[in-house]
Amino acid sequence: MSVFRGLYPPLITPFHADGKINEKGLRDHIDYMIDGGVDGFCAGSSTGEFMNLTREEWETVLHITKDQVAGRVPMLAGGAGMSTAETIERSQYAEKMGYDGLLVISPWYQVHTQREVYAHFKALREAVHVPIMIYNNPPVTGIQLGVELLERLANDGIIQYMKDADSDPYTIARLKMRVGDKIEFFYGHDNNAMGAFAYGATGWVSGTANFDPHRWSKFVHTCIDDNDYTLAKDLWYEILPFVEIATVGQNGERADWIAIIKRGLEMRGKDVGTVRPPMLPVTKDVEEKLQGIVSNLFAEEVAAALA
Repeated sequence: MSVFRGLYPPLITPFHADGKINEKGLRDHIDYMIDGGVDGFCAGSSTGEFMNLTREEWETVLHITKDQVAGRVPMLAGGAGMSTAETIERSQYAEKMGYDGLLVISPWYQVHTQREVYAHFKALREAVHVPIMIYNNPPVTGIQLGVELLERLANDGIIQYMKDADSDPYTIARLKMRVGDKIEFFYGHDNNAMGAFAYGATGWVSGTANFDPHRWSKFVHTCIDDNDYTLAKDLWYEILPFVEIATVGQNGERADWIAIIKRGLEMRGKDVGTVRPPMLPVTKDVEEKLQGIVSNLFAEEVAAALA
């Protein structure tokens, strides 16, 4: 059984100008990420715009990803569905394809009780054999997975990993104190990663890592392998401008994070296209700020892309 540790970016889904999946763009992006030092992938999840894909397209993304990765790194599949039955069916599909684990957020829209969430993941555990990474993301689901619930899921062997997308990683510390090494912790937001590693996280599911996997990977392993938080702080302030623009929105709204990641890659000469509606491309003011950030990090690349 694979042990997941390190940088596991949730892959973007490149699109052509007509909105169709860009298979070559996805294959090229996977190679770019592996060459950049990522430890694994999450495919068909939210950064990959699974919510904007048809079921057939979601399957296509999983097939392309598995084929292109070709066993070079472990792979997680986003198995989330609106119902328990759909979640099980999607997860079983990914398991049969050979994915090493599942990244699963609790059902959204209906704000479920802790009791319902436990039953949901218990049913999933009984239906699949690969490790489950539970995904805590209160802004999306409308529910904070409580420490008591997560402790029970860990102690009962239902989950093996946790991705915590709460910007405050205190939940990781509280749960680590209770369950020790029964599960492994991944930080799932981008704006407080160093704090999460200091609390005991050993991995990062970072959407912004799609933009610059080499720099992001170096930061992660400086924290979790070298335990060198002095160097990590210097690396953090290198990547923070991009992290901030991708995670901190304006006027109380969420940031256009996927559009920003994709546009940042386009500025570096990577053919990944833009987002699908109802999401929109970046605004003019964000474009200008992003241009400055990307230029500071990759001056030569940007000049070549604009030439």
